Amino acid sequence: MVKEIHRKTLKSSVTLKGIGLHSGKTVTLKLHPAEAGTGLVFYLYRGTQKTRIPVALDHVVDTSNATTIGDGSSNRIQTIEHLLAAVHTLGITDCILEIDSVEVPIMDGSSLPFWDGIRSAGILTLAETIEPIRITNPMWVVDGDKYLVMLPSDELKVTYSIDFNHPLLRGQSYTTTLDESILSTDILPARTFGFLKDVEALQSRGLALGGSLDNAVVLTDDGYLNESLRYENECVRHKILDLVGDLAVMGRPFLGHLIASKAGHALDISLAKCIMSQHTGNELTQFKSKRVPLRSKKEATL
Repeated sequence: MVKEIHRKTLKSSVTLKGIGLHSGKTVTLKLHPAEAGTGLVFYLYRGTQKTRIPVALDHVVDTSNATTIGDGSSNRIQTIEHLLAAVHTLGITDCILEIDSVEVPIMDGSSLPFWDGIRSAGILTLAETIEPIRITNPMWVVDGDKYLVMLPSDELKVTYSIDFNHPLLRGQSYTTTLDESILSTDILPARTFGFLKDVEALQSRGLALGGSLDNAVVLTDDGYLNESLRYENECVRHKILDLVGDLAVMGRPFLGHLIASKAGHALDISLAKCIMSQHTGNELTQFKSKRVPLRSKKEATL
């Protein structure tokens, strides 16, 4: 039997500052306590304009290089997954997030600074409870040789495999449970990673201007540009971090055994849409991945 889960918010406000991965400019992110039932809501400040953007699947507008939410017009906030992985791990269900840029600060490339910031503000357990989503039948999304499966389980756990065309990232796999203790010590500190040739190409186009060895693991043709790693298999651990953060867009705790192979943001969000469509009975159609269509109800069921 799953124990009762209470909604949580922050005891006090906290301010986090860092640079945007793409802009390279300073970003200020403020997290504030919120009443039960508020959910996770961003307020994007641009001069005197304030735009409300809820963290919700029907507000996901892009998954090409990160998970991006928007208000249906030109207002967007990207790279929310690292922040949400920390929010999910700490069980925060209600929070107001004020931001003065279109991207969440990259910090050190992991979720650890967000975890530390939230814990420094304190966590308030609310009287109201929230029912976790439990998977009762297997469901999956597939894109060629990439797939993401969710199996029934009384706990949250993951088996993740990556296979990049790089001597150090071929056939890397990791299996673990994902309770708060494991997430905080074994997953949240894992940094984002990228390939030097791709970083150089992005920066030539005015992107990834904030990327550096201070906030990413960078791979050369045959090794790492960084002097050291936090884990021998830091890259696959970060993919798990991304997955947890992406699924947190559902706004609900969830239980199940995740099995992923070469997955990414598009597959993560597609699986989340399948889960919520089956859970609520409503199809989520505002955003569909350009690469991964939603499975039918016969193929993906709770």
